[in-house]
Amino acid sequence: MAVLFTSDTHFFHNNVLRFDNRPWNTMEDMCNEMLKRWNSKVSKDDTVYILGDYTWKQGDEHIEFLKKLNGHKRLVLGNHDFRNASRKYKDLFEAIKDYDDIKVTLQNGEVKRCILSHYFMPFYNAHYYGSILLHGHSHNTKEHYEELRIAKELNDKGFTNQIYNVGCMIWNYEPVTLDEILAGGEKNKN
Repeated sequence: MAVLFTSDTHFFHNNVLRFDNRPWNTMEDMCNEMLKRWNSKVSKDDTVYILGDYTWKQGDEHIEFLKKLNGHKRLVLGNHDFRNASRKYKDLFEAIKDYDDIKVTLQNGEVKRCILSHYFMPFYNAHYYGSILLHGHSHNTKEHYEELRIAKELNDKGFTNQIYNVGCMIWNYEPVTLDEILAGGEKNKN
């Protein structure tokens, strides 16, 4: 049973195709390919933390599509998520929170504390003690590169921040494990 992370999937959000320059011509193509990638990586017993901006619509046909995504889903709310969602939508998730603080066991048995937020934070709970911030929101935009600069500057000053953007557009439009995130190294580290 793996634990995986993603954010900013924006299922059924037409504008995201252009905003992110996503590699699909239609929303239907994007949703179907992301479903395929998700389910090829995530088993029914895995847990996926979605760090915000999961979907743009919550109609019955959209909920039926989202039910096809494997795994136990836990949502950390983003700015495009439904705070007043329907019961059918809320039932897609084991939990819905604004923020989370969890422990994840790596493949080598080491346990890491992870702070989960939709938003980048230069200072977060237990960063002095090796905790890791996983976030989304900034996609692969100039904001993301500014976050990289800020985090590097803090690390250069002796802070021990470990901050990673788990936006799906950075990780091949599929959920990723903490092992994969850490192996991604400096290229994806804020």
